[in-house]
Amino acid sequence: MNNSLSIFANALASENLSFSFDAEAATASFDVKSRHLVMPVWDVSETVQTMLIAHEISHALWTPYEQSEQLLAAAEKDGYDRTLLQRIANVVEDVRIEKMMKAKFPGTRRDFYLGYKEIVDRDMFKFSSMDLTKASLVDRMNLHFKWGVPGFLGINLSDAEQGVADMIDGVVSFEDTIRVAKYLYEHPSMQKVVQKAQKDASGNMTVEEGDPSESDTLMDTDLPGKGKKNGDMYNAATITIPQLEDYRSAIIDSATVLEGYIKHNSPFVLNEAIEAYRKYARESDAFVRQLVAQFERRKAADEIRRERPKQTGMLNLDRLHQYRTHDDIFLSKIIKQDGKNHGIVFMLDFSGSMDGTLHNCYLQVLQLVWFCDKAKIPFDVFAFTDIPESLLRDDYSELHRDFFNDPKNQGKRFVHPASPKEKNLKATSLTYNHAKLIRIASSNDSAKNREELLAYLYGSLVMHTVSRPFSLRFGGTPTVECLAIASAYMKDWVKANDIQIPTLMVVTDGEPNGVDVVDMEVSKHYHSLYDPHSTMTVINEVMGTVNRLNAKDMMGLCIGNMLISTMLTDLRNQLNARCVGMFVGGSRLSPGQFIAMCCSNEERMNHMFGYRNGVQTQPRFKAAEEAYKSGCILVHPDRYPGYDAFFFTKTPKIVDDADAIAESGTFTKIKNTFIKTMSQRNGNRVFLSRYIDIVAGQPLRKKGADDLYDIPLTK
Repeated sequence: MNNSLSIFANALASENLSFSFDAEAATASFDVKSRHLVMPVWDVSETVQTMLIAHEISHALWTPYEQSEQLLAAAEKDGYDRTLLQRIANVVEDVRIEKMMKAKFPGTRRDFYLGYKEIVDRDMFKFSSMDLTKASLVDRMNLHFKWGVPGFLGINLSDAEQGVADMIDGVVSFEDTIRVAKYLYEHPSMQKVVQKAQKDASGNMTVEEGDPSESDTLMDTDLPGKGKKNGDMYNAATITIPQLEDYRSAIIDSATVLEGYIKHNSPFVLNEAIEAYRKYARESDAFVRQLVAQFERRKAADEIRRERPKQTGMLNLDRLHQYRTHDDIFLSKIIKQDGKNHGIVFMLDFSGSMDGTLHNCYLQVLQLVWFCDKAKIPFDVFAFTDIPESLLRDDYSELHRDFFNDPKNQGKRFVHPASPKEKNLKATSLTYNHAKLIRIASSNDSAKNREELLAYLYGSLVMHTVSRPFSLRFGGTPTVECLAIASAYMKDWVKANDIQIPTLMVVTDGEPNGVDVVDMEVSKHYHSLYDPHSTMTVINEVMGTVNRLNAKDMMGLCIGNMLISTMLTDLRNQLNARCVGMFVGGSRLSPGQFIAMCCSNEERMNHMFGYRNGVQTQPRFKAAEEAYKSGCILVHPDRYPGYDAFFFTKTPKIVDDADAIAESGTFTKIKNTFIKTMSQRNGNRVFLSRYIDIVAGQPLRKKGADDLYDIPLTK
């Protein structure tokens, strides 16, 4: 039996695992690090034995050890009890991996069904003597999926519990497992279990099959996010980011923007703008082609690095007779990994505060768009701001008047029928108001329409000779709301384009609007976030996550940037996205920009005014000034948490090849002219070179990149 089960386990796992029986083992277990499977000595049928093996091998196949350690360690730093969180995650992970095992090996469906049935029929875990209604939420979920769904136990779920079960059932990746485990950890019904675990380092909770802990049942049918305690008091800062009923209603398409430009401008204006746009494109072409070649070289090198030997999972029939004395009974081959599919989404800030630098940002984005086009990388460029429906809808005034003429609507908020509508609003739900994403370029647009729209933008932002439509008016900076819209969009976009490494690039001056929630009483408690001992819970319904923030880690940040940090982290975890920020400044680094971009939260909060007058004499300022002259600097990691990197870049300057040629003069003059021109070319393109690192998956914070922040400030 031992030999046949070990062969069965190795065949399922497609690798040579170590295998043993242990008379003292309470249940089957698998060590994902040492790759060792332990089976208990139970007086059960072979069906239960194979069911247990199939379950544990599903851990071997799909539960990642290194990633698990990293995520649990990060959660422990955030204040979670590691042992308790790991046990909760095991319940969620069991659901995910068993579904994957049944899909990969359909024959195991029968083993799972009959195996769990035998456990109930023989009352191996004494279910008959338990009051399952008093089990904790996590245990009820465990019982529901293993024995309730097949109909072996009557686990009657409340509406709220069914919502949790649906969330668990929707888990796809291991990152999802940890996020849902955190959600369960934070659930009000788990408070006593959490408190007990915090008192006991071993975590007093059992989540093994059929052994519910005796904690209180789920009494409150409301899920987290209501934010109330005792019916009327808010016990902590909580913000819920709701989904929209249709996120597409918050996106203005490029065709609509182009129609607006055509309506507000004459054909002569377009011809003039296209001529200037094409001139800039020609000046940038040589460098863009250089970027493409560099990108292709790095991508090819990465493919070669990822070649490796791998067992095929197919038995080597010539060695099968040696299974008692040889571990290696599988065929192996060299695996050459295919190149990753890339994709870029740009978000360009169209707020009033960007008015002075937006044209420079646009020039930078144009070069990146041309790079994507030549490299055949899917891309979308969105402007973002808040645009009142009254500017976009001809029927707005009439509907607005009719709404408030109706006595039944007194005191209510008017929402245009075409405006985005939030789902399942709670007291703590964020309202999107007039936030809009405006698509200004896409790889899906025709070349003709894309060129016309980009030329119109060049004429209005750079030349200032083209009138902008209402859809591109400058407004506020609803970065939080627009990032939520972009998150919903990217989930579908990544899937539709089969993108494995998506990049989100946010071009902004960094300061978002304040956020509005449904019940303004909630906002009264946000001031407590500036107490270093306070926390804030962010429920992101767009991505299905719950995050807890510690104020001491984000001292000096506004609420908006706190929310953005969690949303970017969710994109990174769920979509494997790389999140990059960029702000384009002037030709010189000012003392104010230095304080904003190159100082830690603590330095800005505690010492900013002491530095301001003499900041230009600071050694760090001088070092930052020199680094900025070379093209860009990495912003201090405290400034915009959540980003893989945030770049503060110089205004791009096109250096024409003709500038390197001195028409007359001595040899020395000609040489110096050439050297100076080439220096200007390299200096103005530092960020664009780093952009290749972004899309090629290279480290964004290279060794030595943060040496600037090792220089202390003095008063």
